[in-house]
Amino acid sequence: MPYDAVQKRDLTLVAVLRGVSLLGDEIALIALYLRLAHAHHASWAVAALSIGAALPLVLLSPISGFVIDHWPVKRLLVLLCVGEGVICVGVGLWHGAVVTIALMALLSCFVAFSIPGYSALVPRIAGEQNIGSANSTMQSIQGLAAVAGPGLGGLLVGVWGQSWPLYLDAISFGLGALGTWLLVTDRRPEPGAVRPKKGERDLGAGMRSVFADPILRPLVITFVVFMLALVMINVAEVFFITKTLHSTALMYGLVAASFGVGNIVGAVGAAKLKQDDLSLSKAALSNTFVVSVSIGAIGLVEHVGYIFPLLFVAGVAVGVINVAMTTLMTIRTPEAQRGRMFASVGAIFTSAQIGGTAIGGLILTIVAPRTVFQIAGIVTTVVLLIMGPFGYRASRRASALEIAAQGA
Repeated sequence: MPYDAVQKRDLTLVAVLRGVSLLGDEIALIALYLRLAHAHHASWAVAALSIGAALPLVLLSPISGFVIDHWPVKRLLVLLCVGEGVICVGVGLWHGAVVTIALMALLSCFVAFSIPGYSALVPRIAGEQNIGSANSTMQSIQGLAAVAGPGLGGLLVGVWGQSWPLYLDAISFGLGALGTWLLVTDRRPEPGAVRPKKGERDLGAGMRSVFADPILRPLVITFVVFMLALVMINVAEVFFITKTLHSTALMYGLVAASFGVGNIVGAVGAAKLKQDDLSLSKAALSNTFVVSVSIGAIGLVEHVGYIFPLLFVAGVAVGVINVAMTTLMTIRTPEAQRGRMFASVGAIFTSAQIGGTAIGGLILTIVAPRTVFQIAGIVTTVVLLIMGPFGYRASRRASALEIAAQGA
């Protein structure tokens, strides 16, 4: 179904805003890592920054999802953007490691609300029939920002120093506040809905909506393992390329870029997926198999040149997976619970990222980097073969019931 003028305007505005914001975040993160690399106990400082940025997304997910589902979202997002911008200015002004880590943890508390807020707002803007297309647009724009951000961040730090990237990130949040305020569409509680009183607040509805669903439950379990595997190989990748294959830092950056470019291509192509349970489940599961084979094969190569096509193919598959899973979770969740669902799923996958980093670091003390790729490919394939059929059969039953209902 084509977008009307208001939908097209608002969706374009949100996509650009989120892309600019993510670009600003990537630039700022590079500046912060470079800042803390010169701090006392640098490795611990960098680890503390990563953990401090991730934990609020997990710990605040029940509250953030509840707030998103029970308050007007547009006004809340404007306030969050303003707060995020002010914090970024503070990080630019104060350079101490402890203050930097504390302020970034505070910023992450705001982000814990803004990510599910925008995620729940996009389907309201696009309309139920256009969720897949809207998710494809969002993933593509954010993919472009993720590819461009690290290189641009390093360049800006080299030219302007470590503070200006933080100020640019603050400006991106200011633009986000202005652009969100200009949106025509808002996401509000259903007319006549009463805000629950203390003691009546169902903070766990988002998690239950995922794990009580016969299609989403096995797929989310599969993709938690999938996320663990991807993060594990991210930890091992730099050592595999520079130490095992004796390649350069430049080649490491180019290899990472090949995955990012593939991700964008996959997200764009995923716009053509049919928006039904069976099509989306098949796309997610089949592309997970592609990624598993690709990362397992990387562990067998003897020259860095062979990694480029393998990571590009893996990136394409991940782009399709991201769009398919986001769309499937959205259409399988009642509109009134989507804020809690997105917050819960975000917490689940953030926990997987933290766990994958820890596991990857631990495994690297025992086995060679090449073996980490092989383990990740094998484990992901095994979990896919165990859990995938449950999600596939459930999606086939749901599609058959829908067709039967339409025939009746």
